[in-house]
Amino acid sequence: MILAIASVSLVACTSEPAGNKAGGDAGPITLRIGTADYLGRPSADAIEEFARQAKARSGGRLIIEPVWQAAGDGADDWDQVVARMVKDGRLDLGMIPTRAWDTEGVTSLLALQAPFLVSSDALADQIVVADLADEMMAGLNKADVTGLALLPESLRHPFGFGRALLSPKDYAGKTFRTPRSELGEATFSALGAKPADLNGEAGQEAIQTGKVAGTDTGFVLAESLQAPAIATGNVTFTTKVNSLVINSKVLSELAPTATRVLKDAASATRRWVLDHRVTEAEAARQYCSGGGAIVAASTADLTALTRAVQPVYDQLERDAATKRLLDRIRELKRTVQVPAAAGATPCRAGTRATPPPATGDQRILNGVYRYKITQQELRDLGVTNARDLARNEGTYTWRLNDGRYTFDQAAPGEADHQEGTYTIADNRVTFQLPWVNDLQVTFTWTISDKVLTIQVDDKTELLLKALFTTHPWLKIA
Repeated sequence: MILAIASVSLVACTSEPAGNKAGGDAGPITLRIGTADYLGRPSADAIEEFARQAKARSGGRLIIEPVWQAAGDGADDWDQVVARMVKDGRLDLGMIPTRAWDTEGVTSLLALQAPFLVSSDALADQIVVADLADEMMAGLNKADVTGLALLPESLRHPFGFGRALLSPKDYAGKTFRTPRSELGEATFSALGAKPADLNGEAGQEAIQTGKVAGTDTGFVLAESLQAPAIATGNVTFTTKVNSLVINSKVLSELAPTATRVLKDAASATRRWVLDHRVTEAEAARQYCSGGGAIVAASTADLTALTRAVQPVYDQLERDAATKRLLDRIRELKRTVQVPAAAGATPCRAGTRATPPPATGDQRILNGVYRYKITQQELRDLGVTNARDLARNEGTYTWRLNDGRYTFDQAAPGEADHQEGTYTIADNRVTFQLPWVNDLQVTFTWTISDKVLTIQVDDKTELLLKALFTTHPWLKIA
Protein backbone atom coordinates (compact mmCIF):
# COMPACT_ATOMS: atom_id res chain seq x y z
CA MET A 1 0.00 0.00 0.00
CA ILE A 2 1.37 3.42 -0.95
CA LEU A 3 1.13 5.76 1.99
CA ALA A 4 0.32 9.38 1.28
CA ILE A 5 3.10 11.59 2.60
CA ALA A 6 2.11 15.10 1.70
CA SER A 7 2.13 18.67 2.96
CA VAL A 8 5.56 18.23 4.53
CA SER A 9 8.11 20.91 5.35
CA LEU A 10 11.69 19.68 5.61
CA VAL A 11 14.93 21.32 6.60
CA ALA A 12 17.20 22.41 3.81
CA CYS A 13 19.53 19.41 3.98
CA THR A 14 16.98 16.99 2.49
CA SER A 15 18.02 16.30 -1.08
CA GLU A 16 14.53 16.13 -2.59
CA PRO A 17 11.81 18.81 -2.55
CA ALA A 18 8.90 18.16 -0.24
CA GLY A 19 6.32 19.09 -2.82
CA ASN A 20 3.61 21.73 -2.49
CA LYS A 21 3.82 22.80 1.16
CA ALA A 22 0.42 24.46 0.83
CA GLY A 23 -1.16 21.07 0.51
CA GLY A 24 -0.52 19.93 -3.08
CA ASP A 25 0.69 16.51 -4.09
CA ALA A 26 4.24 15.92 -2.82
CA GLY A 27 6.92 13.89 -4.49
CA PRO A 28 9.08 11.37 -2.67
CA ILE A 29 10.83 12.67 0.44
CA THR A 30 14.52 11.98 0.83
CA LEU A 31 16.11 12.08 4.27
CA ARG A 32 19.89 11.88 4.63
CA ILE A 33 21.34 9.67 7.35
CA GLY A 34 24.97 9.96 8.34
CA THR A 35 27.45 7.66 10.03
CA ALA A 36 31.16 7.87 10.75
CA ASP A 37 31.47 4.28 9.53
CA TYR A 38 31.87 3.05 6.00
CA LEU A 39 29.96 0.59 3.88
CA GLY A 40 30.35 -2.96 5.15
CA ARG A 41 30.40 -2.16 8.89
CA PRO A 42 27.56 -3.56 11.04
CA SER A 43 26.17 -0.05 11.52
CA ALA A 44 26.08 0.37 7.74
CA ASP A 45 24.20 -2.91 7.38
CA ALA A 46 21.61 -1.56 9.83
CA ILE A 47 21.31 1.69 7.88
CA GLU A 48 20.72 -0.20 4.65
CA GLU A 49 18.02 -2.29 6.34
CA PHE A 50 16.40 0.87 7.76
CA ALA A 51 16.37 2.37 4.25
CA ARG A 52 14.77 -0.80 2.84
CA GLN A 53 12.12 -0.80 5.55
CA ALA A 54 11.27 2.88 5.11
CA LYS A 55 11.00 2.56 1.33
CA ALA A 56 8.86 -0.58 1.48
CA ARG A 57 6.54 0.73 4.22
CA SER A 58 5.98 4.01 2.39
CA GLY A 59 5.50 2.49 -1.03
CA GLY A 60 8.62 4.27 -2.25
CA ARG A 61 7.55 7.68 -0.96
CA LEU A 62 10.15 7.92 1.79
CA ILE A 63 13.78 7.48 0.74
CA ILE A 64 16.65 7.17 3.23
CA GLU A 65 19.94 8.26 1.67
CA PRO A 66 23.09 7.08 3.50
CA VAL A 67 26.10 9.35 3.90
CA TRP A 68 29.08 7.11 4.66
CA GLN A 69 32.06 8.48 6.60
CA ALA A 70 30.13 11.69 7.12
CA ALA A 71 32.78 13.05 9.49
CA GLY A 72 35.46 12.78 6.80
CA ASP A 73 38.44 10.47 6.59
CA GLY A 74 40.76 10.61 9.62
CA ALA A 75 38.64 13.12 11.56
CA ASP A 76 39.10 13.61 15.30
CA ASP A 77 36.01 13.02 17.48
CA TRP A 78 34.44 11.31 14.48
CA ASP A 79 31.26 10.16 16.23
CA GLN A 80 30.66 13.58 17.74
CA VAL A 81 31.15 15.30 14.38
CA VAL A 82 28.29 13.26 12.92
CA ALA A 83 26.13 13.82 16.02
CA ARG A 84 26.57 17.58 15.66
CA MET A 85 25.72 17.40 11.97
CA VAL A 86 22.37 15.87 12.92
CA LYS A 87 21.88 18.35 15.75
CA ASP A 88 22.39 21.42 13.56
CA GLY A 89 20.43 20.09 10.58
CA ARG A 90 23.21 19.30 8.12
CA LEU A 91 21.96 15.71 8.31
CA ASP A 92 18.38 14.61 8.94
CA LEU A 93 19.24 11.37 10.73
CA GLY A 94 22.30 9.71 12.21
CA MET A 95 23.61 6.35 13.41
CA ILE A 96 25.63 7.40 16.46
CA PRO A 97 27.27 5.12 19.06
CA THR A 98 25.66 5.80 22.43
CA ARG A 99 29.11 6.32 23.99
CA ALA A 100 29.49 9.56 22.01
CA TRP A 101 26.56 11.46 23.49
CA ASP A 102 28.06 12.22 26.90
CA THR A 103 30.28 14.91 25.34
CA GLU A 104 27.13 16.55 23.96
CA GLY A 105 25.40 17.00 27.32
CA VAL A 106 23.37 13.76 27.21
CA THR A 107 23.64 11.80 30.47
CA SER A 108 20.73 9.38 30.15
CA LEU A 109 22.83 6.82 28.23
CA LEU A 110 25.72 6.68 30.69
CA ALA A 111 24.42 3.60 32.51
CA LEU A 112 24.50 1.64 29.27
CA GLN A 113 28.25 2.35 28.93
CA ALA A 114 29.26 1.75 32.57
CA PRO A 115 32.46 -0.34 32.73
CA PHE A 116 32.09 -4.13 32.97
CA LEU A 117 28.29 -3.93 33.36
CA VAL A 118 26.84 -5.06 30.01
CA SER A 119 29.02 -8.09 29.37
CA SER A 120 26.92 -10.37 27.15
CA ASP A 121 25.00 -10.23 23.89
CA ALA A 122 21.97 -11.57 25.74
CA LEU A 123 21.88 -8.65 28.17
CA ALA A 124 22.41 -6.05 25.45
CA ASP A 125 19.58 -7.57 23.42
CA GLN A 126 17.22 -7.39 26.41
CA ILE A 127 18.10 -3.79 27.21
CA VAL A 128 17.31 -2.43 23.75
CA VAL A 129 13.79 -3.94 23.74
CA ALA A 130 12.95 -3.08 27.36
CA ASP A 131 11.09 0.07 28.33
CA LEU A 132 14.26 1.50 29.86
CA ALA A 133 15.56 1.94 26.29
CA ASP A 134 12.91 4.62 25.73
CA GLU A 135 13.84 6.22 29.05
CA MET A 136 17.50 6.35 28.07
CA MET A 137 16.72 7.76 24.61
CA ALA A 138 14.46 10.45 26.10
CA GLY A 139 17.55 12.33 27.27
CA LEU A 140 18.65 12.84 23.66
CA ASN A 141 16.33 15.85 23.48
CA LYS A 142 19.14 17.81 25.18
CA ALA A 143 21.03 17.47 21.91
CA ASP A 144 18.01 18.47 19.77
CA VAL A 145 17.58 14.95 18.41
CA THR A 146 14.99 12.23 18.95
CA GLY A 147 15.90 8.59 19.42
CA LEU A 148 14.14 6.08 17.16
CA ALA A 149 15.88 2.88 18.29
CA LEU A 150 18.92 1.45 20.07
CA LEU A 151 20.76 -1.20 18.05
CA PRO A 152 23.34 -3.49 19.70
CA GLU A 153 26.52 -4.16 17.76
CA SER A 154 29.32 -5.90 19.70
CA LEU A 155 30.99 -6.33 23.06
CA ARG A 156 34.19 -4.29 23.57
CA HIS A 157 37.38 -5.96 24.78
CA PRO A 158 40.98 -4.88 25.26
CA PHE A 159 43.25 -5.75 22.35
CA GLY A 160 46.90 -5.44 23.31
CA PHE A 161 49.55 -4.67 20.72
CA GLY A 162 52.53 -6.91 21.42
CA ARG A 163 51.30 -8.17 24.80
CA ALA A 164 48.00 -8.99 26.49
CA LEU A 165 46.29 -6.45 28.75
CA LEU A 166 45.17 -8.41 31.80
CA SER A 167 45.31 -6.25 34.93
CA PRO A 168 45.63 -2.54 35.82
CA LYS A 169 49.43 -2.80 35.85
CA ASP A 170 49.31 -3.52 32.10
CA TYR A 171 47.61 -0.16 31.52
CA ALA A 172 49.64 1.96 33.94
CA GLY A 173 51.27 4.87 32.15
CA LYS A 174 50.50 3.44 28.69
CA THR A 175 48.72 5.17 25.82
CA PHE A 176 45.45 3.40 25.08
CA ARG A 177 43.40 4.11 21.97
CA THR A 178 39.69 4.59 22.62
CA PRO A 179 36.98 6.57 20.79
CA ARG A 180 36.08 9.95 22.27
CA SER A 181 33.79 9.64 25.29
CA GLU A 182 33.98 11.28 28.68
CA LEU A 183 32.98 8.06 30.41
CA GLY A 184 35.39 6.00 28.33
CA GLU A 185 38.24 8.34 29.13
CA ALA A 186 37.36 8.24 32.83
CA THR A 187 37.35 4.43 32.74
CA PHE A 188 40.77 4.04 31.16
CA SER A 189 42.24 6.84 33.27
CA ALA A 190 41.04 4.93 36.36
CA LEU A 191 43.02 1.94 35.09
CA GLY A 192 46.11 4.13 34.90
CA ALA A 193 46.19 4.48 31.12
CA LYS A 194 46.48 7.59 28.97
CA PRO A 195 43.36 7.45 26.77
CA ALA A 196 43.75 8.92 23.29
CA ASP A 197 41.27 9.34 20.45
CA LEU A 198 43.77 8.38 17.73
CA ASN A 199 42.63 8.26 14.12
CA GLY A 200 43.91 8.50 10.58
CA GLU A 201 47.53 8.21 9.54
CA ALA A 202 48.85 9.60 12.82
CA GLY A 203 46.97 6.92 14.75
CA GLN A 204 48.16 4.17 12.44
CA GLU A 205 51.78 5.31 12.78
CA ALA A 206 51.50 5.48 16.58
CA ILE A 207 50.18 1.92 16.71
CA GLN A 208 52.66 0.44 14.27
CA THR A 209 55.64 2.11 15.98
CA GLY A 210 54.70 0.70 19.38
CA LYS A 211 53.59 3.95 21.01
CA VAL A 212 50.13 2.54 21.80
CA ALA A 213 49.66 -0.36 24.22
CA GLY A 214 46.22 -1.36 22.97
CA THR A 215 42.72 -0.43 22.00
CA ASP A 216 39.15 -1.39 22.86
CA THR A 217 37.07 -2.86 20.08
CA GLY A 218 34.85 -5.83 19.25
CA PHE A 219 35.80 -9.07 17.54
CA VAL A 220 33.42 -8.18 14.73
CA LEU A 221 35.56 -5.10 14.00
CA ALA A 222 38.96 -6.66 14.69
CA GLU A 223 39.85 -6.90 11.01
CA SER A 224 40.39 -3.14 11.16
CA LEU A 225 43.18 -3.44 13.72
CA GLN A 226 46.33 -1.83 12.38
CA ALA A 227 48.76 -4.27 14.01
CA PRO A 228 48.63 -7.85 15.34
CA ALA A 229 46.87 -7.88 18.70
CA ILE A 230 46.06 -10.18 21.60
CA ALA A 231 42.48 -9.94 22.88
CA THR A 232 41.48 -10.52 26.49
CA GLY A 233 38.20 -12.29 25.84
CA ASN A 234 36.73 -12.34 29.35
CA VAL A 235 37.30 -8.63 29.99
CA THR A 236 34.34 -6.73 28.55
CA PHE A 237 34.56 -2.99 29.09
CA THR A 238 31.11 -2.33 27.67
CA THR A 239 28.99 -3.03 24.62
CA LYS A 240 28.79 -0.86 21.53
CA VAL A 241 25.19 0.17 20.97
CA ASN A 242 24.24 2.46 18.10
CA SER A 243 21.51 5.06 18.49
CA LEU A 244 19.33 5.68 15.46
CA VAL A 245 18.33 9.33 15.81
CA ILE A 246 16.58 12.08 13.87
CA ASN A 247 16.82 15.83 14.13
CA SER A 248 13.87 16.81 16.33
CA LYS A 249 12.84 19.73 14.11
CA VAL A 250 12.83 17.50 11.03
CA LEU A 251 10.66 14.97 12.86
CA SER A 252 8.19 17.63 14.00
CA GLU A 253 7.71 18.85 10.42
CA LEU A 254 6.98 15.45 8.92
CA ALA A 255 3.40 14.42 8.24
CA PRO A 256 1.96 11.84 10.68
CA THR A 257 2.15 9.10 8.05
CA ALA A 258 5.84 9.73 7.46
CA THR A 259 6.50 9.80 11.21
CA ARG A 260 4.75 6.47 11.60
CA VAL A 261 6.75 4.96 8.74
CA LEU A 262 10.05 6.06 10.32
CA LYS A 263 9.18 4.70 13.75
CA ASP A 264 7.92 1.40 12.35
CA ALA A 265 11.00 1.10 10.11
CA ALA A 266 13.25 1.74 13.11
CA SER A 267 11.50 -0.97 15.15
CA ALA A 268 11.72 -3.41 12.25
CA THR A 269 15.43 -2.60 11.84
CA ARG A 270 16.02 -3.34 15.51
CA ARG A 271 14.36 -6.75 15.08
CA TRP A 272 16.49 -7.37 11.99
CA VAL A 273 19.69 -6.49 13.86
CA LEU A 274 18.80 -8.82 16.73
CA ASP A 275 18.18 -11.63 14.24
CA HIS A 276 21.18 -11.07 11.98
CA ARG A 277 24.07 -9.60 13.93
CA VAL A 278 27.19 -11.74 14.30
CA THR A 279 27.28 -13.22 17.80
CA GLU A 280 30.19 -12.73 20.18
CA ALA A 281 31.16 -16.40 19.98
CA GLU A 282 31.09 -16.50 16.18
CA ALA A 283 33.02 -13.23 15.81
CA ALA A 284 35.67 -14.55 18.21
CA ARG A 285 35.97 -17.77 16.19
CA GLN A 286 36.45 -15.74 13.02
CA TYR A 287 39.13 -13.67 14.74
CA CYS A 288 40.98 -16.83 15.74
CA SER A 289 40.68 -18.39 12.28
CA GLY A 290 42.21 -15.22 10.85
CA GLY A 291 45.32 -15.65 12.97
CA GLY A 292 44.32 -13.69 16.06
CA ALA A 293 44.98 -14.69 19.66
CA ILE A 294 42.58 -14.61 22.63
CA VAL A 295 43.59 -15.01 26.27
CA ALA A 296 41.67 -14.96 29.56
CA ALA A 297 42.36 -12.78 32.58
CA SER A 298 42.58 -14.51 35.96
CA THR A 299 40.03 -14.08 38.73
CA ALA A 300 42.55 -11.89 40.55
CA ASP A 301 42.98 -9.74 37.44
CA LEU A 302 39.23 -9.30 37.07
CA THR A 303 38.90 -8.32 40.72
CA ALA A 304 41.68 -5.75 40.36
CA LEU A 305 40.08 -4.25 37.26
CA THR A 306 36.69 -3.96 38.97
CA ARG A 307 38.27 -2.36 42.03
CA ALA A 308 40.16 0.15 39.87
CA VAL A 309 37.01 1.53 38.22
CA GLN A 310 35.00 1.87 41.44
CA PRO A 311 35.63 5.66 41.51
CA VAL A 312 33.92 5.83 38.11
CA TYR A 313 30.82 4.21 39.60
CA ASP A 314 30.96 6.50 42.62
CA GLN A 315 30.79 9.46 40.25
CA LEU A 316 28.02 7.98 38.10
CA GLU A 317 25.82 7.16 41.07
CA ARG A 318 25.89 10.73 42.35
CA ASP A 319 23.24 11.37 39.71
CA ALA A 320 19.94 9.87 40.90
CA ALA A 321 18.62 9.17 37.38
CA THR A 322 21.82 7.38 36.32
CA LYS A 323 21.85 5.33 39.53
CA ARG A 324 18.26 4.25 38.92
CA LEU A 325 19.15 3.09 35.40
CA LEU A 326 22.25 1.31 36.65
CA ASP A 327 20.14 -0.56 39.20
CA ARG A 328 17.61 -1.54 36.54
CA ILE A 329 20.36 -2.91 34.28
CA ARG A 330 21.86 -4.82 37.22
CA GLU A 331 18.47 -6.35 38.00
CA LEU A 332 17.98 -7.32 34.36
CA LYS A 333 21.47 -8.82 34.31
CA ARG A 334 20.54 -11.10 37.22
CA THR A 335 17.59 -12.50 35.27
CA VAL A 336 19.07 -12.86 31.78
CA GLN A 337 20.11 -16.37 30.80
CA VAL A 338 23.51 -16.34 29.09
CA PRO A 339 24.39 -19.60 27.26
CA ALA A 340 27.61 -21.23 28.45
CA ALA A 341 29.11 -21.10 24.94
CA ALA A 342 28.15 -17.48 24.28
CA GLY A 343 31.54 -15.95 25.08
CA ALA A 344 34.93 -15.86 23.41
CA THR A 345 37.04 -19.00 23.69
CA PRO A 346 40.81 -18.50 24.15
CA CYS A 347 42.95 -19.44 21.18
CA ARG A 348 46.59 -19.22 20.19
CA ALA A 349 47.77 -16.94 17.43
CA GLY A 350 47.95 -18.35 13.93
CA THR A 351 51.31 -19.29 12.53
CA ARG A 352 53.67 -16.43 11.87
CA ALA A 353 56.53 -18.50 10.58
CA THR A 354 59.52 -16.95 8.89
CA PRO A 355 58.86 -16.80 5.14
CA PRO A 356 60.63 -19.52 3.17
CA PRO A 357 64.02 -18.53 1.79
CA ALA A 358 63.98 -16.91 -1.59
CA THR A 359 65.44 -19.29 -4.16
CA GLY A 360 64.34 -17.56 -7.33
CA ASP A 361 64.75 -14.18 -8.94
CA GLN A 362 62.71 -11.84 -6.69
CA ARG A 363 62.38 -9.40 -9.59
CA ILE A 364 60.52 -11.82 -11.84
CA LEU A 365 57.07 -10.60 -10.73
CA ASN A 366 57.97 -6.91 -10.49
CA GLY A 367 55.26 -4.70 -11.94
CA VAL A 368 51.89 -3.06 -11.44
CA TYR A 369 48.85 -5.33 -11.75
CA ARG A 370 45.13 -4.64 -11.77
CA TYR A 371 41.85 -6.53 -11.65
CA LYS A 372 38.25 -5.90 -10.59
CA ILE A 373 35.98 -7.99 -8.35
CA THR A 374 32.19 -7.57 -8.32
CA GLN A 375 29.79 -8.52 -5.56
CA GLN A 376 28.15 -11.06 -7.86
CA GLU A 377 31.50 -12.76 -8.43
CA LEU A 378 32.01 -12.93 -4.68
CA ARG A 379 28.57 -14.50 -4.28
CA ASP A 380 29.44 -17.04 -6.98
CA LEU A 381 32.53 -18.00 -4.96
CA GLY A 382 30.38 -18.59 -1.87
CA VAL A 383 30.60 -15.26 0.00
CA THR A 384 27.20 -14.59 1.57
CA ASN A 385 27.69 -11.99 4.32
CA ALA A 386 26.52 -8.54 3.15
CA ARG A 387 29.34 -6.80 5.00
CA ASP A 388 31.97 -9.05 3.37
CA LEU A 389 30.44 -8.47 -0.05
CA ALA A 390 30.53 -4.70 0.36
CA ARG A 391 34.03 -4.56 1.79
CA ASN A 392 35.72 -6.80 -0.77
CA GLU A 393 34.36 -5.66 -4.11
CA GLY A 394 36.21 -3.09 -6.19
CA THR A 395 39.23 -2.44 -8.38
CA TYR A 396 42.52 -3.72 -6.96
CA THR A 397 45.91 -2.36 -7.97
CA TRP A 398 48.98 -4.31 -6.77
CA ARG A 399 52.56 -3.09 -6.98
CA LEU A 400 55.20 -5.82 -6.62
CA ASN A 401 58.81 -4.71 -6.34
CA ASP A 402 61.77 -6.84 -5.23
CA GLY A 403 59.91 -8.62 -2.42
CA ARG A 404 57.71 -5.75 -1.23
CA TYR A 405 54.12 -5.10 -2.24
CA THR A 406 51.36 -2.55 -1.84
CA PHE A 407 47.78 -2.82 -2.92
CA ASP A 408 45.04 -0.25 -3.24
CA GLN A 409 41.34 -1.06 -3.37
CA ALA A 410 38.80 1.38 -4.80
CA ALA A 411 35.05 0.78 -4.63
CA PRO A 412 31.86 2.73 -3.92
CA GLY A 413 31.95 3.53 -0.22
CA GLU A 414 35.19 1.60 0.34
CA ALA A 415 38.89 2.36 -0.10
CA ASP A 416 41.90 0.56 1.33
CA HIS A 417 45.68 0.63 1.18
CA GLN A 418 47.89 -2.16 2.51
CA GLU A 419 51.58 -3.05 2.40
CA GLY A 420 53.71 -6.10 3.10
CA THR A 421 56.41 -8.41 1.84
CA TYR A 422 56.61 -11.53 -0.32
CA THR A 423 59.21 -14.13 -1.25
CA ILE A 424 59.49 -16.28 -4.34
CA ALA A 425 60.74 -19.86 -4.31
CA ASP A 426 60.49 -21.54 -7.71
CA ASN A 427 56.81 -21.41 -8.72
CA ARG A 428 55.53 -20.54 -5.25
CA VAL A 429 55.07 -17.10 -3.77
CA THR A 430 54.54 -16.47 -0.05
CA PHE A 431 52.81 -13.28 1.08
CA GLN A 432 53.06 -11.89 4.61
CA LEU A 433 49.78 -10.17 5.51
CA PRO A 434 50.34 -7.74 8.43
CA TRP A 435 46.81 -6.47 7.76
CA VAL A 436 45.40 -9.94 8.63
CA ASN A 437 47.15 -10.43 11.97
CA ASP A 438 50.47 -11.04 10.18
CA LEU A 439 49.13 -14.17 8.49
CA GLN A 440 51.40 -15.97 6.03
CA VAL A 441 49.92 -17.53 2.86
CA THR A 442 51.63 -19.42 0.03
CA PHE A 443 50.36 -19.76 -3.53
CA THR A 444 51.57 -21.17 -6.84
CA TRP A 445 51.91 -18.78 -9.76
CA THR A 446 52.35 -18.66 -13.51
CA ILE A 447 52.89 -15.64 -15.72
CA SER A 448 52.39 -15.39 -19.45
CA ASP A 449 51.94 -12.44 -21.78
CA LYS A 450 51.64 -9.92 -18.91
CA VAL A 451 48.98 -11.99 -17.13
CA LEU A 452 49.78 -13.30 -13.64
CA THR A 453 47.68 -16.24 -12.49
CA ILE A 454 47.64 -17.31 -8.83
CA GLN A 455 46.33 -20.66 -7.59
CA VAL A 456 45.47 -21.62 -4.00
CA ASP A 457 44.60 -24.84 -2.25
CA ASP A 458 41.16 -25.68 -0.90
CA LYS A 459 42.17 -24.84 2.68
CA THR A 460 42.69 -21.15 1.92
CA GLU A 461 40.20 -18.88 3.70
CA LEU A 462 37.37 -17.92 1.34
CA LEU A 463 37.89 -14.15 1.27
CA LEU A 464 41.63 -14.53 0.72
CA LYS A 465 40.92 -16.97 -2.08
CA ALA A 466 38.55 -14.39 -3.58
CA LEU A 467 41.10 -11.60 -3.22
CA PHE A 468 43.95 -13.42 -4.92
CA THR A 469 42.27 -15.69 -7.49
CA THR A 470 38.92 -14.28 -8.68
CA HIS A 471 40.68 -12.93 -11.79
CA PRO A 472 44.11 -13.18 -13.35
CA TRP A 473 46.21 -10.12 -12.57
CA LEU A 474 46.72 -7.95 -15.67
CA LYS A 475 50.14 -6.29 -15.76
CA ILE A 476 49.62 -2.63 -16.62
CA ALA A 477 53.10 -1.26 -15.96
